[in-house]
Amino acid sequence: MASTTRPDPGVAIIICCYALDRLGMLITGIDAARDQLRDGDELIVVVDHNAELERELRTRFRDSVTLVANAHDRGLSGARNTGVAAATAEIVVFLDDDAALRPGALDAARASFADSSVVAVGGAVVANWASGRPPAWFPEEFGWVVGCDYRGLPADGAEIRNPIGAAMAVRRAELQKVGGFSDRLGRVGTVPAGCEETLMGIELRQHFPGSRIVRVTGFAVDHVVPDTRATLRYFTSRCRHEGRSKAVLSGMVGADAGLAAERSFVVRTLTTGALRNLGQTVTGQGLAALSRLAVLVLGLLVTAGATAVGAVRLRARRPESPTQAPELAASDTAISEDELVTVVIPTVGRASLVDTVHSILAQDHGNIELLVVDNRPHRGDAARIVAGIDDPRIRVLDQPVPGVSAARNLGHRAAAGRIVAFTDDDALADPTWLSRAVASFRADPVGMVGVVTGRVLGTETTNRVQEWFEEAKVFDKGEIPTVWTLHPHAIEPELGEFGPRGPFFPYTAGECGSGNNMVFRSSALASIGGFDERLGTGTPTRGGEDLDAFRSAILRGWSIAYNPNAVVRHYHRDNMAELRAQSYGYGTGMAAGLTKFVVSGNPAPILTRLPRGIHMLLSPNSTKNADFPSDWPLRLRALEAWGYVTGPALFVRSHLVTRRSGARR
Repeated sequence: MASTTRPDPGVAIIICCYALDRLGMLITGIDAARDQLRDGDELIVVVDHNAELERELRTRFRDSVTLVANAHDRGLSGARNTGVAAATAEIVVFLDDDAALRPGALDAARASFADSSVVAVGGAVVANWASGRPPAWFPEEFGWVVGCDYRGLPADGAEIRNPIGAAMAVRRAELQKVGGFSDRLGRVGTVPAGCEETLMGIELRQHFPGSRIVRVTGFAVDHVVPDTRATLRYFTSRCRHEGRSKAVLSGMVGADAGLAAERSFVVRTLTTGALRNLGQTVTGQGLAALSRLAVLVLGLLVTAGATAVGAVRLRARRPESPTQAPELAASDTAISEDELVTVVIPTVGRASLVDTVHSILAQDHGNIELLVVDNRPHRGDAARIVAGIDDPRIRVLDQPVPGVSAARNLGHRAAAGRIVAFTDDDALADPTWLSRAVASFRADPVGMVGVVTGRVLGTETTNRVQEWFEEAKVFDKGEIPTVWTLHPHAIEPELGEFGPRGPFFPYTAGECGSGNNMVFRSSALASIGGFDERLGTGTPTRGGEDLDAFRSAILRGWSIAYNPNAVVRHYHRDNMAELRAQSYGYGTGMAAGLTKFVVSGNPAPILTRLPRGIHMLLSPNSTKNADFPSDWPLRLRALEAWGYVTGPALFVRSHLVTRRSGARR
């Protein structure tokens, strides 16, 4: 908790300056500040290593302000620390040299500290564009690029992680106790770096539990944005330096603390901003809205890319041991030939469920339990469909939370077996499916194989639509046994060879298998938190949960063994309407899964591969498209591509739905 403040605390305004050509704006800011001072308040101007500017200010203001030179290395952080050292007031207020207090702003800042829990406040920073308005291409979500408010900021009185530096106030004693501003961060001259306020906010809350940093919009300034900052060149430069600063910050406090607000900003603000601008392209703002959308995406990519590159460079400077697989505890005992296997079938009550159940009960591996998870339990279709099957190995579970991931997770939690197999209610398992999968686990002497996948073939090909699906090899991964891993280890020859680690491995994960034929060690699935309930059929994202689980398992250190002899047969869609929906869902699911990875704190692997990914998606000769039949409809490719465009927004929608329902992530 912050220290107790007098009802009418003294205030020291600190303005840092560095350039003579900004003198006019500085004078305006000083005059506005002087007009709001009370008796006992202080006005401190810190000059950052510019003797000519210091002489000019001493001549102009003489004794009406406290003028000091930066006692530290050149840069905004050192200048601010110099100002704090010169102050005696309880509250220090920081203003930029191109910002001017609005009437009543200082009193609003002062009054906010009557609450003893408030350790710092951030004001409203209103952009004063030299041209009178922002460029038509400038997205309002990126107001921070020019040091001003932006769409997505919390409302007045809400808690914030950190203030914007052009208008912030802090308890002086608490700021000094955390060491002031870090000289590893912050602007130096015209180099548009930042994040020193972010680190300050994080450290204040860490050192003073229960303290709050709040947004006070009555504490408002007008912040000049010159024409030199209204250019795309400055925009990208500022994004790049912000990304680099974020990398340094994350290295100091960890990615969870350093990037938490940024993840929320991407998921909520940027995604809704993109959708808004996309909608405006057809409502009379076509070219301008399209340019804002393009610049918004550019800003995200540049900032995230710079963060990733900066993080890599920082790690390269540190002496570290070689990358190793995570420590994974092998099973207490080896997998036995007669191992109990739990089979989970999520269902929405399709009539084909009865055939799926019969195919499982006919397995030559007899030691099984079969969990049918009804994802539409209010209709009772699943129980009705299997009611005529008399077998004690069957149980029907109800999962009212919509989505195949929620259904699978319920099955996993209820499973008695150390091996948990998943297939769908429109698939038929060959009689040797489970015995082949168990054999793959038994051929792994070190317990690193966490998942076994198998071949998926069609149940029938009665028309050209089904032939398209089969020829495109959407599910069929071929006849060669393969082990997919980041960390090659000892395996028996029957598991095959280690798969090639191409440019997209393991992030797309499509080469590893598919969700209608996957068998997990229960411990491996538990180690990744189960299936992400924001992804999959039955959610806004429509798919992607299986590939997300494969990717997560590999990144966690597990291996995936593809056994082409463990066969499941799938009822391929036989009409264009269902195939169109399926193609769109492949795009949305993949894009949603990759969006999850980007916003989870490590965007570099995805963003650096984005250009190649776009080429792979669009080029007819890419490895992705080479297997498509020559008469594969262009409309299906377009729908899948559109799914990639809409997938990120659908992930955001699914995230919000999941958060409200309290489902697992």
